[in-house]
Amino acid sequence: VISASQAIAESDSVKKLLRRQKPEGYWGTDTRPHHGTQGNLQILTWLGYRGDEGIKKALAYRMSGCLQEDGAYVVELKGRMVKLPCHGADLLQTMLWFGYIEDHRAKNLLNWLLQIQGEDGIFPCVSKLHPFSCLWATADVLRAYQNLPTAWITPQLEESRRLAMEQFMNSGFYQYGKTKPSPRWLEFGYPLRFDSDVLEVLGLIAPYIMPDEERIQSTLYLILEKQDDRGRWPCEKHPKGGGWMKKFIEFKEIGQPSKWVTLHAMKMLKNLYEENGN
Repeated sequence: VISASQAIAESDSVKKLLRRQKPEGYWGTDTRPHHGTQGNLQILTWLGYRGDEGIKKALAYRMSGCLQEDGAYVVELKGRMVKLPCHGADLLQTMLWFGYIEDHRAKNLLNWLLQIQGEDGIFPCVSKLHPFSCLWATADVLRAYQNLPTAWITPQLEESRRLAMEQFMNSGFYQYGKTKPSPRWLEFGYPLRFDSDVLEVLGLIAPYIMPDEERIQSTLYLILEKQDDRGRWPCEKHPKGGGWMKKFIEFKEIGQPSKWVTLHAMKMLKNLYEENGN
């Protein structure tokens, strides 16, 4: 593990990304704290990089510009300042990955996410002029919940997770509030950025449900139907808005078997069956 971590730090992709970082901590020409850091930090976590002084600068730049005192995550979009739980959940994951467990801002961010969850269990998207309850954001938050320290798992958080899980299962995993849900829910890929798919969502809730739960059967069937005769699952999409990332990481060709999607499918099945004593 130690040698693998060292090899990651010395890899061409990581060194190339770190060389492009500005002395202030951001990347590129967009100095806004979210836009100049989010995507690059995301790639570095996907690559398994554990950080250095440059990462500390990037996180300080992002947190000081995006996090409010109450933990709210704020982004400038088209001249408006909006609070976004999806990107807040992403930052929480990033902070935990790079070891910011003792930083009070991580706990404040989690508490803000808990406070803004709708009564129906879905998190709001206020990036649009007409805010709406967003399943994408809800999947992002559940993704962040899976990496929380055990000491942070409170009854309030367990109830938050339960409400979100119930809405996913009650809406067929992707149809909540939509007459024409996005087809990206039914397309599998890895890594995922700003969106999700039914495979990931079922994987996130699998440890907390039984495999005979009636509301998951159609989704489970859909997932198993995509497996080929050699036991593999295909890559069906690339990260949303992530075309520029191909300079640093290799995406599997669309339609080809993917070891990452296959791994996620197997982990989901393991959590669904073995973790529940079956």
